[in-house]
Amino acid sequence: MLKLCGVLLLLSGSTGLGWSIKEALQSRLKELYRLREILCTLQNEIVYSRTTMPEACCRMGESLPNPYQEAFLGIHQSMVQNSGEAFAEIWKRQMNPCLSQIDISRGDKELLLEFGNCIGQIDNRLQAELVTGYMNRLELSIDRLEKEMNNRCRVIMSLSIMGGLMMAIILL
Repeated sequence: MLKLCGVLLLLSGSTGLGWSIKEALQSRLKELYRLREILCTLQNEIVYSRTTMPEACCRMGESLPNPYQEAFLGIHQSMVQNSGEAFAEIWKRQMNPCLSQIDISRGDKELLLEFGNCIGQIDNRLQAELVTGYMNRLELSIDRLEKEMNNRCRVIMSLSIMGGLMMAIILL
């Protein structure tokens, strides 16, 4: 009876491990969707509303959940203070804490930190084109993850269950 309980606990633990890894992958994909939506909204603010960057960041900060809200409101405040700091510096300083709180790959984080280097342009048309370029790069990352997701999740769940069964057989 005690061995049966141990086997059941081992199987449930290994299945739970596989499930948590699968959930982490899905969480990463959700964050990438949210980042794509943020970039699209920022592009719309620049192109269609013709707002300035500080005003666009303020609007974005008011409508986004944390940690994005804090980052965009911080960008707005830094730009309004006009301390002479470059936009790329402000962007990196405010986005680093934000990106450390979300679950995305290091490559995606670097892409978003690099985004600040191009967005501080004067010309709205040029800014919109650069945002489109970054959205395309983010879209490629999303597409790659979506393609890998189904196979990866299936393999992870299979391996975790089979590993639990193997351990149960060895322990019996």
